[in-house]
This record gives sequence, C-alpha cells and structure tokens, in this order.
Amino acid sequence: MRTDRNQLRFNQALLVVFLPLAALMDWPWLVFLLFLLMASQHTPWDLMVALKRLLRVPPTPVEEDPRPHRFARSLGAVFLGLASLALLLGLKGLGYGLALLVALLACINLAFGFCLGCFLYLHLRYARALITGR
Repeated sequence: MRTDRNQLRFNQALLVVFLPLAALMDWPWLVFLLFLLMASQHTPWDLMVALKRLLRVPPTPVEEDPRPHRFARSLGAVFLGLASLALLLGLKGLGYGLALLVALLACINLAFGFCLGCFLYLHLRYARALITGR
C-alpha cells in the first residue's frame, strides 16, 4: 500500500498554521472549515487532496500502510468537530483548546515524525489481537 508523504505534511502544515490563527483572530468558522477538510477524507471528494493538487504540491508516495494515518486524521476530525460544536455553543475556551491540541499534535508530527494517532491505532490493533487471538 502507498502513502503520500507530502499529503500528510501538507495536512499537518494547514493545521499548524490555521488553527492557531483561528484562535488568535477568534474565527470559529476557520475551525469548522478545517473540520470539513479533515472529515472529507472518506468521501470521493477528499478536499485536502484537492487543495494540495490545486496548489500543485507534488506527491511523494512511499510504501507504507495508510490505515494508521487515516485513523489519525479521523481522530483529528473528531476533535475539530467537537471544537466546532463547543464554539457554536459559545464555549470558546474549550473549543479553541481542542483545536489547539490538534494543532500541537500536528506540529509534533511535522517536526519530529511522531504521530500520536498512528501510535494509538497500532496499539489498539495490538490489544485487539491479544484479546481476539488474531
């Protein structure tokens, strides 16, 4: 299976730049927009992939299982969805706190190559294998 490393870095860079900007400028619509971009990954119209192509960022495919990365992106989308909901309800501290947590984890991944979502995915699979015997 193949994974586009530039797509992963592009996604992380978007989050690292725009989520703190959203918090700084008090733009909840930007948090929601980034949620929509991340949540679109399981549709035929993956908006982050389309945006990367529009900006002509070249692909860098590597032989790697994409499932941990998809899980991590889904987890990020869940947190941004919760952040958007909190912001909609007027809970700015919680909303921007969740959004900035996603930005921090994306920054760690971008800078150091450690993906917490991938780590969780692999450990959950390992635990499942221990429990089920598969």
